[in-house]
Amino acid sequence: MKEVKPLQKFSALPTWFVSLTHPKVVLRTVSYLRTVAQDFFALQFLRKFKFIKIPIVHVDNPLDAKVPFNTRKIADYLGFVSYWIRPLGLLIQTLGINKSTPHLAEFYRAIKKAYKSAASIYRFRLSTTDRPHYKGRIYFAGVHMLDPHYLCVPSLHIAVVCLTYTFMRKTFEQENYSKEEKESWNRDLYAGAVNIAETVLYVKQHSVNCVSAALYMMASVFPSLFTQKDALEFLDSMFKNAQDIPQEDIKEIIGYMKSLFLQFMKESEDSADWSEPLKKWLIKCEKSADNS
Repeated sequence: MKEVKPLQKFSALPTWFVSLTHPKVVLRTVSYLRTVAQDFFALQFLRKFKFIKIPIVHVDNPLDAKVPFNTRKIADYLGFVSYWIRPLGLLIQTLGINKSTPHLAEFYRAIKKAYKSAASIYRFRLSTTDRPHYKGRIYFAGVHMLDPHYLCVPSLHIAVVCLTYTFMRKTFEQENYSKEEKESWNRDLYAGAVNIAETVLYVKQHSVNCVSAALYMMASVFPSLFTQKDALEFLDSMFKNAQDIPQEDIKEIIGYMKSLFLQFMKESEDSADWSEPLKKWLIKCEKSADNS
């Protein structure tokens, strides 16, 4: 049996090179990067310096306190970009440039769509949580400097990791990789996605509400790629190995996130657009804060 090369052994460098130079990919890459600049960085800083006046809604939940603040998780949180860059490098190194570039172009189209979809919510209402003012590690200082923390619902961290593992799962099937390769790489990608999802709660960059909202967006915007079943299984996979959260708290956290996700899905059945349930929920949070 041929030994499967672990996912972490593949270099991310080919992804950067091909993405920024290959004529079949570079325009998609540039379009995605422009979207990140406009709909992630510029949107937040324009609001921070009061050039725009989109209302900011707090989306914290009491269950967030049941996940302890863990500063050691920041490295995993910052591994978010590497998480989706490395698998694209795997495709380049196993399929070759010519065969892999259509997949890279398609991924950049999809990730741009995820950012644009999330931005349709952000431009309606920005959202934030009460993250600790901890800057004891240089990583936290960098996060606080580069991220004003106004784009919580839906969480792009959650959306992109779910996009990545399901996109790669589909691609591995399309390209007829071996059973051993698919099992190994899908297992590693899934575990990495779950780890990052847990980490956004450990480092207090998001609330449990943000997770449910992101999974709902994914199931709505990419229904053939990320299904309701995928979302519920993903939530069931979170905190399975956690030693720092009591089991009864884990059950309550997961149960709440599943319930909110299903609530959004149910409300979408009578909505003209997928974004309506999230917008209504944000308005409800806003009114609740005004009345408190």
